[in-house]
Amino acid sequence: MRSFRLMPLVATLVASSAFAAKPVLQVNDTQLTDVDLKLAERVVTMQMQSQAQGAQPNQEIVTRHALDQLIGRTVLLQAAHEAKITADPVQVAATLDQQRTRRGAEAFQKYLTDAGLTEQEFTSRIEEQMVIRKFAETVLAGKINVTETDAKTFYDSNAAKFEHPEELKIRTILLKAEPNADEKQAAAAKERAEVTRRRVTLGEDMAKVASEVSDDPSKARGGDVGWVRKGMLLPELEPAVWALKPGQLSEVLKSKYGYHIFKVEDHRVPGRISFDEVKARLTETIKNEKLGAAIEVLVRERSKKANIKALDPTLNAALESFQAQLKAETGKPATKGVAAPTTNPTPDASKKP
Repeated sequence: MRSFRLMPLVATLVASSAFAAKPVLQVNDTQLTDVDLKLAERVVTMQMQSQAQGAQPNQEIVTRHALDQLIGRTVLLQAAHEAKITADPVQVAATLDQQRTRRGAEAFQKYLTDAGLTEQEFTSRIEEQMVIRKFAETVLAGKINVTETDAKTFYDSNAAKFEHPEELKIRTILLKAEPNADEKQAAAAKERAEVTRRRVTLGEDMAKVASEVSDDPSKARGGDVGWVRKGMLLPELEPAVWALKPGQLSEVLKSKYGYHIFKVEDHRVPGRISFDEVKARLTETIKNEKLGAAIEVLVRERSKKANIKALDPTLNAALESFQAQLKAETGKPATKGVAAPTTNPTPDASKKP
């Protein structure tokens, strides 16, 4: 039913410019305001621009999809309330404090003012977000069962998705150096990298050293980058890294980001990723897909039964379009294809930007 998924809207709390809170839409006993609509339009616009590589989307289409997401969020929240789902006040307060601390008190207040929200309204949005997430993760996900057999069936039926070329499993440490550093600063940065490398060659665990000193995003994983394929590393780093054998440590390598140390932990020739390696992630992926389908079905069914009114005449056309599509989609399944889990690491400073 939805070409623009609901959850990005659920996760977004406020819009970024001032709007008067005027009721524009009613879904059962819930009234939604123009602040809600502008928020939804902002989210949809960002989604559409991302898909269209920055092109400005048609405003009528934006409003139509924003209405779709608003209704979906509202009927989900109503279902959660019927299921007696509540948010933990302590977690709500902690999230509010995190927002205030992250922005600073003055900037946070300006943020609320620009959004047209009071702190109480902002807090209510945090609470709604938590309620919907808890409903999805407990009530809906609790009804979903994915067995190892399900995962193995998908694995066996999609063999090509799990083929891989030659790969290295690597760990890295990055000591950043500014590109415009003078000779003395560059020498100091390189010396830090050499000292760090010596710590590893003298027997210290590289994961421990990486977690202490690395400037790479993989620091949180002890420098673990995972499996990489040819072409994934920066060109100036790749030849030296691919020349290493499992267990070997590279010399200190220079790139535009600074000084790198790599360790190759494993090497594999082209082949197929084993089921055991992807079983956990594949099971989780299938479960998430089924949860997404369950949310789609619930939203569709509750939207069909909901009493929905446009309180602003300018939304009549968008609402009629929404209801026509809803009627046309009656009986259609909400299932989607399951994507194979990737073994590629997330991008970091050692890879191509």
